[in-house]
Amino acid sequence: MKRYLVITGLLVGSFFVAANGVFAAEAAEGMPTFAKDVAPILYENCVVCHRDGEVAPMSLISFQEVRPWSRAIKEKVVNREMPPWLADSRYGRFANDRSLAQEDIDTIVAWVDGGAPRGNDADLPVVPELPKGWAWDDPDVIVEMPIEMQLPAEGEVQMQHVYNHAPFEEDVYIQAVQLLPGNTRVVHHAAGFVKKLPEGSTLVDGLPFYADGTPVPRREIGSLDAESPASEGASKLVSYVPGRGWERYPAGTAKRLPVGWVIDFGMHYQVSGKPETDRTRLGFWFPKDRVTHEILNPGAGGRSTTIAEGKELLKGGAEYGGIPTIPAHADDWRIAGVMPFSQDATLYGFSPHMHLRGKSMSYSLTYPDGREEMLLSVPKYDFNWQLYYELAEPVKIPAGSKISAVATYDNSIRNRYNPAPDKEVYWAEQSWDEMFSPQMRYSYDNKILPEKNRPSTEE
Repeated sequence: MKRYLVITGLLVGSFFVAANGVFAAEAAEGMPTFAKDVAPILYENCVVCHRDGEVAPMSLISFQEVRPWSRAIKEKVVNREMPPWLADSRYGRFANDRSLAQEDIDTIVAWVDGGAPRGNDADLPVVPELPKGWAWDDPDVIVEMPIEMQLPAEGEVQMQHVYNHAPFEEDVYIQAVQLLPGNTRVVHHAAGFVKKLPEGSTLVDGLPFYADGTPVPRREIGSLDAESPASEGASKLVSYVPGRGWERYPAGTAKRLPVGWVIDFGMHYQVSGKPETDRTRLGFWFPKDRVTHEILNPGAGGRSTTIAEGKELLKGGAEYGGIPTIPAHADDWRIAGVMPFSQDATLYGFSPHMHLRGKSMSYSLTYPDGREEMLLSVPKYDFNWQLYYELAEPVKIPAGSKISAVATYDNSIRNRYNPAPDKEVYWAEQSWDEMFSPQMRYSYDNKILPEKNRPSTEE
């Protein structure tokens, strides 16, 4: 199912004004109308979020709802700011490309310039039936936060991590996963993980403690090693931002949930002006057919070599132990992560992740013969749109290849999202700090899961 956006709550100020001028009740001959020409575009690309009960600030289904926003819609689609799609069109082809076709943009422009006529209601397409809540049928398993989060009316809320036990007595595989906020007014973004708690620790109201009552430091949770089933990124499940929060893996592949690990709800909240509560849930869907390959999605770290300020750091340096801080006022600070592949693999897509100073990120593949290919370039990264870029056709990676991810950061006053351009930036999970997490999704070709590991929902 296509899931697209045109406008979100980020469109504020001058763009969110009612359209001025006189709107034509009827269209001149050959002029696009809402009913016949514009509504189909909105229904295909926008109303998945722009409808009652969803994250967008207004519904874009009826003519009465759309007309006041027509000029804002025109401006945003002409500038290709909406729908949110940040990939450079010169590199790669993507199955979930959100960008509008030029023909659709031209139609919207002509409609607005022609007075935004309604047209004949008999020409209206049927409003698509879209799910409310879960993206698909009810999940096979739902894990929710063990407590209800209490949020203040004002102030800044730090990143919260709440843990719950996964209800599995053995390793299981999932075909799809969704993080469903309990309160979209306050969940700015979030992520679901599986993590390993230290031996002897227990959960109390969603937080881990040692037997003596001492809280378990976060740095001691989920430490990965070469023998871990999550050593190459199996711990990351899903990210949520408006317009994204679900993952479905290609046929024959699935994500492993290691037995004995816990579910980690990583929540970034924003206050709404009044006290609020939230109890977010994770839904899991099991595969219906044979699974042959395990999906992995590492970021920077593990086997990657990190290079910052022209210096090679220790492998795993992007876990932030050895990366230099970003200097104050630096407008093009650069870092790279290089991940080698010692065996054949299949690559499915990318999830670039940085914070407010993130400026650009690209991924390139270097083949064993030295040939290079740009796979994805995001020249104008936007923290508010943390997209997954699904390759239209998976890319085969021969053994001996390497993927290089290069990111730049803008800590200058020219970055409108920069909270403190006069301060150096540290590496941490808070949004006002920074991250370098060039995640990928792939599987190893020769690691075939045995038939006995075939998942089943049968009792």
